[in-house]
Amino acid sequence: MRRIHTYLSAPLLAAVLALPARAQGGILNRLGGAARGAATSSFAMSLNKERQIGREVAGVVLGRWQPVNNPALTDYVNMVGTVVAQQSPRFTELPFRFAVLDTDEINAFAAPGGYIFVTRGALELMESEAELAGVLGHEISHVDQKHVLEQVRKGNMITGAASEADLNGPVMDKAVETLAGVIFKGLDRGSELEADSLGMLYAAAAGYRPDGLLTFVRRLQANETSPRRGRFLAEMKATHPPSADRVAALERQAPAEHLDLASGQLLADRFRRYVPRR
Repeated sequence: MRRIHTYLSAPLLAAVLALPARAQGGILNRLGGAARGAATSSFAMSLNKERQIGREVAGVVLGRWQPVNNPALTDYVNMVGTVVAQQSPRFTELPFRFAVLDTDEINAFAAPGGYIFVTRGALELMESEAELAGVLGHEISHVDQKHVLEQVRKGNMITGAASEADLNGPVMDKAVETLAGVIFKGLDRGSELEADSLGMLYAAAAGYRPDGLLTFVRRLQANETSPRRGRFLAEMKATHPPSADRVAALERQAPAEHLDLASGQLLADRFRRYVPRR
C-alpha cells in the first residue's frame, strides 16, 4: 500500500469548526482519556516493531483478498480515513494507511501499526460518507487501543519471545500468523464495543454526523436475513457482538456525550460519486 497524504477538505474543515463548543469539548476530553488508556494498559512494544508486525499482518490480509483496482476509490477512502485518523491520539506517531479489499464480504479490519481495510461489499452497503467515517473510526480505534496486541498478550499467544528483540525469524512468522488469526476470528466483545464508542466520537470530532456508524450497524442488522446480502455478513456476524447490542450501546452513547445526531456532514452525494450502487 502506498503512502498517503494528509489533508482536510474545505467542507470537512468547515464542519469541524461549526461543531457546538459543548459537544466538541466533550469529544476532545474523551479522546484524551482514550490516549492515556492506550499508553498505559496495552502490550509493551516499540513503534518500529509494531509497524514491522503490522506490515507483515497487512501482507497476510492482502494475500487473502486483493485490493480493488480503482485508484479513485482508493484515494477517496484514504482521504476520508485520514480526516478521521487526524482525531486519533496516535496520528502523529503512526502513518495510517487505508485499502479497499475486492470482495463481496461485508467487513472491515485493522492491523497493528495503522493498516486499515474495508471491503468493497461493506462500501456497497453504505449510503453516505458519514457511515464510511464511522466504520473507519471503529477500525482506527482498534489500532489506537492496541486491541489485537492486547488480546494476544492476554492469551499468551506468542511463545519463544522473552522480549521484542526475539520477534524475528520463525518467532516473528508465528507472531504474524497468530495476529492475523485474531483479526480474522474477531476480537472480544469489550474491544468491539469500545471501538464502536470511539469510532462514533472520532467521526463526530472530524465534522461528520455522529450517527454514521449507528446507521450502518442498523443496516447490518436489517440485512442479516437478506437472501442477497445475508451470506456476505456471516463472517462479520460471527466476529462481532450482536448488531442489536451494538445499536443499543451507540444509542445510549449519543445523549451521554451530548452529541446532536442531526448535526455535521452526511455527504451522501459525494460518497455516491465514488461508490456507485450495484
